[in-house]
Amino acid sequence: MYEYLMLKNGQTVTVDMLDIIKQNSLADCTPTTATPCVNAPWPCKSKKDENPMNTAYATATLVSADTTEKDQRRYLLDELYRAYETAKLALQRKFGLADDEAPVSLMDTIKRIQDGLFVIPEKYKDKNTYGSLSYLRWRDPKTVEDKAGYEAAKAPLKAARTNTERQIKIFSPEKGLQSIIDFEAAAAK
Repeated sequence: MYEYLMLKNGQTVTVDMLDIIKQNSLADCTPTTATPCVNAPWPCKSKKDENPMNTAYATATLVSADTTEKDQRRYLLDELYRAYETAKLALQRKFGLADDEAPVSLMDTIKRIQDGLFVIPEKYKDKNTYGSLSYLRWRDPKTVEDKAGYEAAKAPLKAARTNTERQIKIFSPEKGLQSIIDFEAAAAK
């Protein structure tokens, strides 16, 4: 029990906390006791609970097969994805659709600007900015974008990727690895 001292009509009075709660409560809240439901409209146990097959699934132990080959195939597919993306970026650069790597040092930036190996996009030519270098495209201005040539060169690369992916999924991982090596060699040409 908590007791508090209150000042009432100039006198100090000790008051019990429960008395304060009872005086300030808005409703009479007497606790009720719970009684079990005897005449429930539905049974407490269903037939589902009594069926031994329902509990058999819950206690079954999952035994997975050796995943070494699956892991190898997943790794090979990941390697194929990387090789394809690298070859595709090389094609995009060859046909002028991807810019060169941005300079990494201040001296490299100055040299590339002096050599004229940058392009200012038309929409940024009159823009007042503090970080003007972020609006430059690092590429040779003589390079012309050729989307049609890129699409034509990408078609055999895509077909080779599909063929290699099929070999990885169907044949042994060793043959899949060899097909990725062949894909990389063909893409480098």
